[in-house]
Amino acid sequence: MADIQQIGDSLYACGYKGQVYKRYGPNDWDHVDKDLLQDPKTPQEQRIALSVINGPHENAIYAAGYQHADWLPPKAFFFNGSQWREIELPPVAERIVNMYVESETRIWMCGANGTLLLGNAQDGFKSLSTVDDNQLFTSVCKFQGKMYLASNMGLFVYDPSNHDAGIRRVKTSLTPDLQDANIVDSHDKVLWSIGPKDIARFDGTSWERIDHPDNPPIR
Repeated sequence: MADIQQIGDSLYACGYKGQVYKRYGPNDWDHVDKDLLQDPKTPQEQRIALSVINGPHENAIYAAGYQHADWLPPKAFFFNGSQWREIELPPVAERIVNMYVESETRIWMCGANGTLLLGNAQDGFKSLSTVDDNQLFTSVCKFQGKMYLASNMGLFVYDPSNHDAGIRRVKTSLTPDLQDANIVDSHDKVLWSIGPKDIARFDGTSWERIDHPDNPPIR
């Protein structure tokens, strides 16, 4: 298993070989992956790994990840409440790692080699990436109108209203600047960047570093 999310009033979980489960009650989980779940004997290079699941409601659920082939081609699927279908992704897209649901029509997906996609199952997805190196985006969220992306190379930001500016590294007021970023999320008007060693919060005006209890303070 790789991810668990609340969608609508229910919990959904996804994982390897196309597994998707829905929680119906205490100790009551059941498959919702008809035509998606793969046979245990499926050859390795044809196996689908679902890394993330989310959606605006239970009749519009997205699950995405990759196929276990040589270059880990991206895979994405859509569930309308009764059946799954595969979504066509832009040719430049690579392995999908995470997603952010902004609205029913604006679903963001991010992943390997700078992959950043925006769209939906009905209208399709387009690539917004301006990155062409080995950058791995592991998390994406919206904060004050901009999209923040955590990656193996630090924290980055993309402004949908200024595509020409591209995906830019976030410059903070911290000394030293952010050391790493693995998860980025926003809650109660605050943006959080969480990495293996460095934790920081941004209230829209200033940044504050939070000392990691298991590591020496970053100075």
